[in-house]
Amino acid sequence: MDISTWDFGDGATTHNRTVLHQETPRNEYSIAVATFTGDSQMTAARSTLSMLVMQYPSIARRLQIRERSRGTVITYGQYTGFDDPTAKQDIDMLRSIPTAQGSPLFRQILLSKFRPPRSQQVLHPHDLWTVRREFPMIVPIYTLEVAVWGDFDSGKFPRDRRRTAAQNYVSDLRAKGFDAYFYHNDDKELSSVTVGLFGFTAIDAETGFYSPEVEAVLARFPERLVNGQPILEYLNPNNPSLGTKVQRPCLAEVPVD
Repeated sequence: MDISTWDFGDGATTHNRTVLHQETPRNEYSIAVATFTGDSQMTAARSTLSMLVMQYPSIARRLQIRERSRGTVITYGQYTGFDDPTAKQDIDMLRSIPTAQGSPLFRQILLSKFRPPRSQQVLHPHDLWTVRREFPMIVPIYTLEVAVWGDFDSGKFPRDRRRTAAQNYVSDLRAKGFDAYFYHNDDKELSSVTVGLFGFTAIDAETGFYSPEVEAVLARFPERLVNGQPILEYLNPNNPSLGTKVQRPCLAEVPVD
């Protein structure tokens, strides 16, 4: 498996959509040494870990299995970040370990960022993370971000107030029949509200246009709200003299992990 393209927790933005990732101060950094996918991925990971424990006891105590939405990973060690000098030393050490036949034991090694496992049993029923409890393996799932609350160094929306504002808005929307969710990103001090769930056809791969289903929801939510108010954006950021327009809601990808 090529793990270089796996998403282990970094946020990203792509054309016409936003990828939502919730980062917390508890992010963990570890070296991914083996990945597994498919129906028997956990069995394969446990079998491989047992083999490594028996044959390579010097590294066994720092190996562990991590479950991910798109696969299972065996990792080595824990580090403070991508710039941790100990991680580089350990990567060099792992690359130097040979098999009995003399080939490298680990063919691909990557220092990656992981989030601790999230308990899916204690979530509020309107939390966006509940979508992953119901659809753990479907990637991507999109939702339309219609509002966001944040303090932005104003002192007006501290953590509890912005969280409450987002959750109250979700309650209002659900009372009107909309399939709405809230999403708290405490690391970035933002709370979002999204509406609807859409599959991979939500965006045309060639044109970047939204599907009719997404456009139908946009017709009901033509303005993206920030702290309860519409926000303006330049028609052309490179030429502000052309004026502004009200920013529309945008698709966001439901978090994977």
